Amino acid sequence: MATKRTALGRAGSRGRRYRYLLGDSGREAARLRAQARLWDPTALALFDRLGVRRGFKVLEIGPGQGSLHVELRRRVRGPVDAVERSPAFAARLEVLCARDGLGPGRIWQTDLLDAPLPRRHYHLIFARWVFLFLPEPLAHLERLVRALRPGGLLAIEDYHRETFALVPRPPEWASLLAADRAFFASQGGNASIGGLLPDLYRRAGLRVVEIVPTIKVGRPGSAVWRWLSTYFLGVLDRYAGFPPFTQAEAVLLRRRWRAAARQRTSLMIAPAVLDIVGRKPR
Repeated sequence: MATKRTALGRAGSRGRRYRYLLGDSGREAARLRAQARLWDPTALALFDRLGVRRGFKVLEIGPGQGSLHVELRRRVRGPVDAVERSPAFAARLEVLCARDGLGPGRIWQTDLLDAPLPRRHYHLIFARWVFLFLPEPLAHLERLVRALRPGGLLAIEDYHRETFALVPRPPEWASLLAADRAFFASQGGNASIGGLLPDLYRRAGLRVVEIVPTIKVGRPGSAVWRWLSTYFLGVLDRYAGFPPFTQAEAVLLRRRWRAAARQRTSLMIAPAVLDIVGRKPR
C-alpha cells in the first residue's frame, strides 16, 4: 500500500539517482488502479475544496495510472502538465489524455529536480503519495514553490503512518512497522512524511491553509482490508531484510494475518492520509 509512483527524486548530495522502490510492472500498475478506486473520492473532495475550475494552470507530480490527472483535466477544461518518470506510466497517461479532446499537456519524463518547470506559472500543483519516497523533501518543495504563481496552491496527499494497526495486534507488529520505516528510509524517504510537511511548507515559504486527515478502517473482506493486505502481504519477504523484522517473523505474521481475515471481529485501521495545502504569498 505504499503507493504509487515513479522515481521522482535524486539524492543530489551523493549524486545518486532515486529508484522507485515498487517498480512499474503490470502487477504494480493493477495494484495502483485498485488503490485509486478506494482513495480517489478523498482527492476529489480536496479538489472541490480548492475550487479547481476552468482556466486553472495545474501541474501533477507522479500521476501514476492517471485517474486524478484525467479528473483535473476535466475540471480545468484543458491540458494539465505532469512530471512522471516511468516510461510505462507516462505512455499510459498520453493515451488517456488523447481520449478527452482537451489537448496534450506537457509530460516531463524525468526526476522532479531535473524537470524544466516554468517559474511563477501554476495556480495549483498536486501530488499524491509521492513525497514519502523522496530524499531531500525541502529541496523538492522549494522547486515546486518556484513554479507556483503568487497566490498559487500546493496540495499534497501523503501518509501519517502511525495510525496503522491490525486488531487484535500480532506480536510481530512493532517489528513490521520498524521495517516499513526502514524500507522507505533506505533511499532517503519517510513513510510518515505527511506529519512533517506542514513545517517543511513553512520553511519553503508557503502559508499552510489546510491540514485534513482521512483514516479508513475495515473488517475482513472490505475494500480497506483488501487494499492493505495486498500491499503488506506482498512485501513481507522484502521487509524481512530490514531489521529488526526477520524472515521467521514474516512467516508468522503472514499466518496470523490470514487467520485474522477469517475472524469477522478483526479490524484494520489504515495509515492516515493527510491533505496538506499551502499558499504562496502574493
